[in-house]
Amino acid sequence: MDLKHKKAKPQFLKVIQLTLGLFILALGVSLSVKANLGVTPISCVPYIYSLFLPFSLGELTIFMNAVFILLQIAILRKKYRYIQLIQLVAVILLGFFIDFTLYLISGINPTTYLGQLLVLLVSCAFIALGIFLFVKANITYIPGDGLLVVISKTFKKNFGKVKICFDCSMVTIGVVSSFLFLHKLAGVREGTILAALIVGLLIQLYEKISHLPARKLIGTENHQLPQRKGNAFK
Repeated sequence: MDLKHKKAKPQFLKVIQLTLGLFILALGVSLSVKANLGVTPISCVPYIYSLFLPFSLGELTIFMNAVFILLQIAILRKKYRYIQLIQLVAVILLGFFIDFTLYLISGINPTTYLGQLLVLLVSCAFIALGIFLFVKANITYIPGDGLLVVISKTFKKNFGKVKICFDCSMVTIGVVSSFLFLHKLAGVREGTILAALIVGLLIQLYEKISHLPARKLIGTENHQLPQRKGNAFK
């Protein structure tokens, strides 16, 4: 019995870490909404559609990511491993957390540009930390990232370039949708660009900080985020 508990505990802790990462990520997304300087590229489309559809940001985030899962299945077809539907569980949690954290911080309404900028920077820090914890849990992908991995591997394209094209596409769809349905620009501002620039840098910073004790002990300099064993998209 003890042996079974010892084996189960690390996986249980990974699930806790993944859940915590999703909650922190959702809090970061909600703070970016409250900053009112533009949301992150991946949140542009659901946020803009939440402004004129009778659905919440969390619900539309779930819907959009469900589409990403369908696109993965369409691209991979018979090669798709249905264990990857666990991505849907992760994004349902994320959507719920987004709506919940929006409720929790409903009292935060910065009235000055400096205050908005401060809230935006805090949101970027939370988004980066949430993504970092989620990736380190090493269980699954967020569907948007899963789609990028599928595209990158299937069509043999550089992941970084695919990511840039994907983010630009999300912003473009958001801008077009904003003018088409709201007749004005909403959800895309300087904060969108700032988030796109610094979230990745903050993730790298968290990675370096997490390895500081190991560096002191073994003197290593290069550390990478863990790679998932037995990649489900091969």
